[in-house]
Amino acid sequence: MEQVNFKRPHRAIVRCQAKMHLLEISFNQSEETEPIDDALLKDLTTTLFQSNPHSIMDEPLSSHPNVTSEQQLVDELVQTYQHISQRQQEPIVQRLNALL
Repeated sequence: MEQVNFKRPHRAIVRCQAKMHLLEISFNQSEETEPIDDALLKDLTTTLFQSNPHSIMDEPLSSHPNVTSEQQLVDELVQTYQHISQRQQEPIVQRLNALL
C-alpha cells in the first residue's frame, strides 16, 4: 500500500496530474488509444519518487526550499509512461509478455 505523506501529498497529486495530461493527449489524438494503465502509472510514480533526485519531495517542505517543480515531475512521468506504452506495441515485447 502506498504511504501517504500528509504534510506533502505530492505523489498522489503528481500521479493525478500526469493521468489528466495523458487523458488530454489521448483525447486530442485522432486514433483510438488504449485506456490508461493505473497500476503502471502508480508503479512509475512510486519509482520516480524513490529515485535520488526526487527523494527530497517526501521530506518536509521547510527543509528544502528549492525543490523540483511538480510540473517537471509530471512531464517526466508522462514521458516515461508514453515510452513504456509505445514499447508494449513492439512484437518482441508482446511475445515476451505472452511467455509470462
